[in-house]
Amino acid sequence: MTGKMTDSDISRIILHPFATSDRSQQYIAEFEGRRFEVSESVARLITVMQETETLADAAQQYRGTNGRPYSESELEAIVERCIAPILNAPQTPQEHPFLFKMELLSQSVIERFSNVLKIVFQPCVIAVLLLCIIVLETCFIVRSTMLISFSEVNLYVILGAVALLLLSSFVHEIGHASACRHFKVKHGSVGFGLYLTFPVFYTDVSETWKLKRKERLVVNMAGVYFQLILLIPFFVIYFLTGNSILKWFLLSVHIGLLVTLNPFFKFDGYWIVSDLLGVSNLRQKSKELVRFFLKKLLRQQTGAAPYLSRIKSAERTALIVYTVIVNLFFAFYFFFLIPVFVYRFYTSFPPLVEELIYRLSSGQAIGFGLIQSIFVQLLFMALIVYLLVRMFKPVLSKFFKSRKALVREKHAAQ
Repeated sequence: MTGKMTDSDISRIILHPFATSDRSQQYIAEFEGRRFEVSESVARLITVMQETETLADAAQQYRGTNGRPYSESELEAIVERCIAPILNAPQTPQEHPFLFKMELLSQSVIERFSNVLKIVFQPCVIAVLLLCIIVLETCFIVRSTMLISFSEVNLYVILGAVALLLLSSFVHEIGHASACRHFKVKHGSVGFGLYLTFPVFYTDVSETWKLKRKERLVVNMAGVYFQLILLIPFFVIYFLTGNSILKWFLLSVHIGLLVTLNPFFKFDGYWIVSDLLGVSNLRQKSKELVRFFLKKLLRQQTGAAPYLSRIKSAERTALIVYTVIVNLFFAFYFFFLIPVFVYRFYTSFPPLVEELIYRLSSGQAIGFGLIQSIFVQLLFMALIVYLLVRMFKPVLSKFFKSRKALVREKHAAQ
């Protein structure tokens, strides 16, 4: 601590302003590829440590939030508490919400598209495209929602619609990447993964934290924006031909957009709400809020005040509402929807298998609907089992480790 600060690890921390709804300016401290959100006072301390040669010099220059000076021992304690965790954080792989993920297209390949398509974020282009989308959407809703018939759905229609949906999903990710290029920040590769029980495509847009909140909102909404642009020619062709594949593709995209824009799972809607509220790690902050109020209700020690106390009043109210709604939703999802599906699988899947075996043994034709029902139920059941295993694996791992430790202690005592 008494050597040249410019030669220390602290000198290699890079600070960037981070736009949030916090009453004070927040920063991102970047060190060896890892990023940490820090307060204005910690950022100021890092800057002072980088500009001075010794701890004594730093103690003379640094002033805390209350404006008072600190002794060397006090400053050393602050450094140990606030800066040492940044320097000493383990080099572990970055956590992600996926059960499984794989890269499909590299950053360099995606950049070929995003460099060209960033033009659609010009205000005049946005105005024209949105006007076209609104007109075509209105015509489609008025004309097609009254003409839905499941009798026209067959294998040919399903395969055609799925192929177009894959194209739509790819264009969605290109939208996020193009918005990044428009705002002059880097984007990563495009990949495929499993989030909870949902198969999804994703784009690495982790550099967007450098942007203002409004710019981050544009990046988050850009995927839906690009999908709607893609629909323009398909709307026109459908109106001219009435093709069933196009109709079911268009309907499927709209259902997918509703899922994408929901604010509960970590899809686009979640990040949109996060930036609207100006709250990073929104899920973590909502959990922190629940724990705080539960401890208060049970009259336990609450510890430090939750993040809620640091943000502006409008965002504070919205965060409380979001926390209540998201916890009710996940309770409904995990304690009602999943158990209902498991029960229905238990009651309906065996008869389907029996019918399949009977038709195979008797030489009867096997309908597409039967194969589809069996495959879809098996797929969702496998995803649910995989999700539950991933969720409970850390808990079980800790349990068995503690059991082994107890056994070792008993043997040592004997």
